[in-house]
Amino acid sequence: MLTPCLVIAFIIFFIGGMVTEETAPGLLSGYNTMSDEKKKNVDFKGIAKVFQTVFFSIALILVAIGILSYFFENENFWAALLTLTCTWGFIPLFFLGKKYDPNTYPKWQYAVNYFVLAFLFLLGLFLAIGVYTHEGTFLIE
Repeated sequence: MLTPCLVIAFIIFFIGGMVTEETAPGLLSGYNTMSDEKKKNVDFKGIAKVFQTVFFSIALILVAIGILSYFFENENFWAALLTLTCTWGFIPLFFLGKKYDPNTYPKWQYAVNYFVLAFLFLLGLFLAIGVYTHEGTFLIE
């Protein structure tokens, strides 16, 4: 479990490091399709800080899971934590980023936002339960 956690943590850390105040407009979805007046309302310095905080926190948690899984054997427990971290870890983005974008959007965009939020929550829950209750090994031989 150590190697997968470290690899995923590195990838997430790298992606988090790519999102800065200068790169955020090009990397974050939806900005290029916004009107000029809506673009003026978006605080990319704040959004970039939130993204980096969330991504770096997920990477740090994954490193901790990997290290702890090396010393304490319970493969299903650590795999379930890995699954929850990779799905539920992104949920704070839905709440913390809102204060940096005061624009109003059509109802369908809010509906898509809440659908993705619910999907991440339920996906993490079902995968974690499935992984935790799985009998056998996850090792590829």
